[in-house]
Amino acid sequence: MTFPERASVLSGTVCGRRYEKELETHFRDCILFYLDGKIRFERYCYGEAACLVFSAWASEFGSDGKILWEKEPDFESARQALPRILTDIQENGAALQFDGQKKRYLLTEEFPLDPANGYGRWKVWLLRRKLRHSLQQIHKP
Repeated sequence: MTFPERASVLSGTVCGRRYEKELETHFRDCILFYLDGKIRFERYCYGEAACLVFSAWASEFGSDGKILWEKEPDFESARQALPRILTDIQENGAALQFDGQKKRYLLTEEFPLDPANGYGRWKVWLLRRKLRHSLQQIHKP
């Protein structure tokens, strides 16, 4: 699968998609995919004081399928939480499996914009146009 095809499957047709790890009890682990191929991992704690524990950005997938995290967390437990390799895309992109684990990440949201992370209207419009052009080039007869 080429980069533009993978980006369109994982990020959807708008700005991006959020996937949440199923069957988690202590933390809420989310992974977000954006139109430009960037990936964001977020870990939240549950309970009355629910908050973001840590997040990490990745620039893209490597040629070997590994997620290229830009800066890994300092703590070992946080590093272990990061997904490393996308091993399966299931249900037409609605479920993702990482590192061969049983627990999957399920699609919970398809978001049109994400201004808090730098994806406002103008940037999303440009990214959608660029992706559409790339996909047309791939599928030319």
